[in-house]
Amino acid sequence: MTLKTKQMLRIFNPIDELIKKLEELLNDNEDKSVEKVCLKKLICDQLNALAQKLDAASNDNVDSYREMKKKITAIIEEFCIMDFKKKDNQLEGQIDEQIFGSLTEKFLSLLENLEKSETFSIKQSLQDCLLYIKEMGSACEIEDLQNIKELGASIAEIFKPLQIYKRNLASNLLADKLALFCCQLCTSFGMLVLVIKEQHQLNVPIYTCKKYICERLCLCFESIIGILNAPNPSEEDEHFELENNFVYRIDLVLDIISDLSSKAQSEQVNDCADLWFGIEDVFAHAMSIAQVCQPYSFKAISGSCQTILTEYENLKKQLQSDPPDPTMNNLFMNTLTDSLYRLERKINISVLTLVMEVFSDPFGALKRLIKICGTSLHVSERTTNDLDSAIEEFDQLSDKAVLIGKFAIACCRDKNRAARIKNCLASFESLEMELVPAISAFYLHPNNKEMRASVKLLTEQWQFEMNRFHHTVNLIIDPAAYCQIVLDNVQEQINEMSNSLDNRQDITQLQVQHVVQRALSLSKQINATLEDVGQENIDKQAIMTIREFKAGIYEADAASKKFLINKATAPEQLRVIHRCEIMLKVIKRLLPVLSNIVNNSVTMSTVNTAHDSKSKAKKSLICTSAVGLSSQSSFQELSIDKKSSNYIRTPYSVKSCKKPLSIQPANTVLRNESDVSILIPYIEKGRMMRAEWSVMYKTPQTCKSEKPIQNMLKMRNLSSVRQHLFSRDSFLDETEIDLTSESLDLTNILENITGLSETLTSVASNKSTFDKSKSTSSSSEQVIHI
Repeated sequence: MTLKTKQMLRIFNPIDELIKKLEELLNDNEDKSVEKVCLKKLICDQLNALAQKLDAASNDNVDSYREMKKKITAIIEEFCIMDFKKKDNQLEGQIDEQIFGSLTEKFLSLLENLEKSETFSIKQSLQDCLLYIKEMGSACEIEDLQNIKELGASIAEIFKPLQIYKRNLASNLLADKLALFCCQLCTSFGMLVLVIKEQHQLNVPIYTCKKYICERLCLCFESIIGILNAPNPSEEDEHFELENNFVYRIDLVLDIISDLSSKAQSEQVNDCADLWFGIEDVFAHAMSIAQVCQPYSFKAISGSCQTILTEYENLKKQLQSDPPDPTMNNLFMNTLTDSLYRLERKINISVLTLVMEVFSDPFGALKRLIKICGTSLHVSERTTNDLDSAIEEFDQLSDKAVLIGKFAIACCRDKNRAARIKNCLASFESLEMELVPAISAFYLHPNNKEMRASVKLLTEQWQFEMNRFHHTVNLIIDPAAYCQIVLDNVQEQINEMSNSLDNRQDITQLQVQHVVQRALSLSKQINATLEDVGQENIDKQAIMTIREFKAGIYEADAASKKFLINKATAPEQLRVIHRCEIMLKVIKRLLPVLSNIVNNSVTMSTVNTAHDSKSKAKKSLICTSAVGLSSQSSFQELSIDKKSSNYIRTPYSVKSCKKPLSIQPANTVLRNESDVSILIPYIEKGRMMRAEWSVMYKTPQTCKSEKPIQNMLKMRNLSSVRQHLFSRDSFLDETEIDLTSESLDLTNILENITGLSETLTSVASNKSTFDKSKSTSSSSEQVIHI
């Protein structure tokens, strides 16, 4: 099937079914009366004539969607009013039995042409914008705001039909890509407006930054045109991005094991092959995550992987034993499941720890990189090697942010939130390629006004994207689990400060700031959760505890700034530690409060989702009844679907998990967990996954090409909803990405351009009047000040 849009499929599918039914009726040879044969020949002749008309219409070079639609409608209407009751006793001529397949094929071809004509005007507009942006990117000059306003109006005009087309796409993959590049188009255009504004204020072209933004806009236009021209993706491509993550793969493996117990031993042995392929994928994704985490997390994750290897080998041997022992089989399945859950727990805790590290000081690495540019070192003595350590720190933070974003997307059932994170990751990917070279160039030429402006614009955009990314991730992660992560870290740091004081070593303001930053990151996450859940759904006692926590943060921060500026006495340092301990006690009281908030929000989410599902089903029933179709089966299927959803809670938390359960057969050699040589293939594959991953600039190929057949076989039972420690449970399974906010942003940008144009015109007029009263020397002085 090559049709891309739901609208065309709704037209084609019923007609295809009717043609097949007509073919069955006409091929029924039980009644061979003359009247039946005449009617059959008449119908086949008319269908043949219809096929020829459809073929002729398909070959016509009609680019207008309206004209093509009008022509198809006329052909169908002409066929529908045809009189099939007239007598035709001439039976000469062979009845074409292939007419039905030919008719379907030609009708499909015509609908494909109609579908293409629908996007012709959009593609033409996109092409015009693309050519204009390419010319702009090559011109080293200050742009006219009126031209930018017209460009923005053109983008806004294209945006609405693109949204309609996105909703109409049958492929979720193409729809998601289109949504991503539409969001990037709006973001890039907003950056372009800021650059043009800066051009006029500084009276310099800021060519490098403008060229980068124009190239980014060109990529968006070209990608959107590519999506409009692209055929439907294969089934493997359609599901690859959804399946290619740790969360999906671990759920898949757990599903396979849970199904083994209900099968015969011979089937269990065969399913072990699929199970092994799934475990290998889990290892590769686990190693890609472990490489970005702290060394102790890498050790814990690699140790869990080796335990899983041992348990899998034990299960495989047990399943191949003769005679079969179902009790022992189930026991070994349980030990393997237990080891997989342990790996999942360690992965979730490692990623939550990364969240704490990154969001406690999201701008620190960038600030330190920019700060080096202001060093007193003479320009002639500066080299790019001076920035190496700061650039490496910034790159590590970027890698951690990407990992957090990918994991959050994998855990999130809300497509709008996942799309917002993906948009932020695309911006990070694009900005990082330009930001570091811009800072390096500015470091070597600190007096260059254009380079300074470029760095300013790019760093501001990066910080904006980070704030947006931070807020969206906060909406996804589980506040209770995150609170426990922060609690453990703060407890550890306070203990270190207490030990330092006991050993007569001074505590520093930096140590306290680390504690405060961790607590602030938790506070922001709680704020995002309350905003999402709704303050009206939170009891007063919980709100009072949260306020007490925020007050504790303020007091600890104030105490460190008051007492630890200069050489502090032991009692003063003790007072600071005491403030931190008070804050720690409040965090401990927060844990059950946040757990209650999460549990209550899950209950409300489930009830609301069930209510929405019933409403949608009821509307569907009414609509389909109105058009004379039986919707009883579809309504029953929907109800059964909802009832059969199996919610599986995770058997662990951040602090609590069951003791390891492992049964070692005789003559088993225990693995040395510190020896990771057996995991090297998965470490390499994980590194390759990270290197190839990209949102905007390329599509991964190497990992995707491995074992494509197995990937097709390993489809998860999506009726099972598994709880994950990282994320808040949500049953709001959004199926469509909403671009309303981007459309509103675009409108606001256009309004700001109008105001900016009027302001700059007024300033330029006043400046011109002022300059006429100045001498030549003073006017040259004015240029220096700009």
